[in-house]
Amino acid sequence: MDKRYKINYVDRSEKVYQALKEMILKNELKSGQKLNQEKISQMLGVSRTPVLSAFSKLEKEMLIEIKPRRGAYVKKLSIKEFIELYEIRMRLESLGAYEAAKNATEKEIEQLKLTLDSFINSVNQGTRKYLMEKDYYLHMKIMEMSKNTLLFRIISSFNIIIISNMEGLLKPAEQSMDEHKQMFDAIRNHDAGLSEKLMYNHILDSRNRLSKRLAEEEPPGPQSDAV
Repeated sequence: MDKRYKINYVDRSEKVYQALKEMILKNELKSGQKLNQEKISQMLGVSRTPVLSAFSKLEKEMLIEIKPRRGAYVKKLSIKEFIELYEIRMRLESLGAYEAAKNATEKEIEQLKLTLDSFINSVNQGTRKYLMEKDYYLHMKIMEMSKNTLLFRIISSFNIIIISNMEGLLKPAEQSMDEHKQMFDAIRNHDAGLSEKLMYNHILDSRNRLSKRLAEEEPPGPQSDAV
């Protein structure tokens, strides 16, 4: 049993939910993988009831998919869903960056700098194994600073399922690092308009790269004779 995720709290369904969400983020539960209720119950040290409750919550957040008579699976995105999620991120995360620049306290800016430094150090040292995870925490720190709890939860779920369906960043790590630095400076200066623009363009570039990658990977459809 993996004791890192063993549950010893009163609100077991919420703790199971958080544990499974973290396992998806860390790619310990992989895209398309079937989730065995009994094994998860044993691993987390809980009955099947809170596991089923957590499955229901995760399904609503698109992190898992429950297929009739087949069971629960970690969500595997279609090409269309990939693109749609990035288009949603472009608009919602730019709103989050705008609000973060307006509402950020000095303490929050200091915490954001620490999160950014962790990302930068990984890039500069070439230790990029956990770079996508650090990118996630950086984006989510900005969303947290927006003070919009619903926005934070929506973006958290969307970003986790995207990460679980991808291998590596969509753009060069150095480019992503530079764009993150610019966003940090804009937020630190409380420039809401610039923060919004930088976040939008940051995700738009990733969306365009993703669209190109998926187009290259997508098998050609059936051809018909010309008439």
